[in-house]
Amino acid sequence: MSLTGVIMSEEVWLTCLTHAFSTETEEIMGLLLGDVKYSSNGGGTALIWGASPQTRSDRSKDRVETNPEQLAAASAEAEISFQSLFTLIGFSFLISCIQF
Repeated sequence: MSLTGVIMSEEVWLTCLTHAFSTETEEIMGLLLGDVKYSSNGGGTALIWGASPQTRSDRSKDRVETNPEQLAAASAEAEISFQSLFTLIGFSFLISCIQF
């Protein structure tokens, strides 16, 4: 089933923007947390209620990687903070805002 929509809180959007603009010359990575609600017609809407910016473990220009410990810590923090089951909606990769 495919997604037909995405609903994201303003706080999550601002977290993603702040992370992107704080590292203007690099690509970044973050985790998006939430749920997917499916409708009767088969489409789904992603309800994103959490974001976890990640720091890069590899500074190569051709890749963005984070370490497994950081991913596990983000997962544990989300479980404690939101006290509910969640789904890792996806990884957010943002390309830098390079100024010319």
